[in-house]
Amino acid sequence: MPNNESSVGPVIATIIILAVIVLGGLYFWGQRADNNVPATSADLNSINTQSNSDDSASIQADLENTNTEDLDAQLNAS
Repeated sequence: MPNNESSVGPVIATIIILAVIVLGGLYFWGQRADNNVPATSADLNSINTQSNSDDSASIQADLENTNTEDLDAQLNAS
């Protein structure tokens, strides 16, 4: 007698496993996206107020006036 077993069970199990993997990936991707802090308007304003001069004193002043604490924290968090 031929064996009339259905292959629906393994197909459904495979679909469920793939769905769990995809949902888990989306969850972790969302968590990582929440940790990235967007630049504030104050950060953008400080970039826009930098000097256009290329002498060393102006470059040094721009470097001293640039706040890199948030950038350092974001780089270390990754």
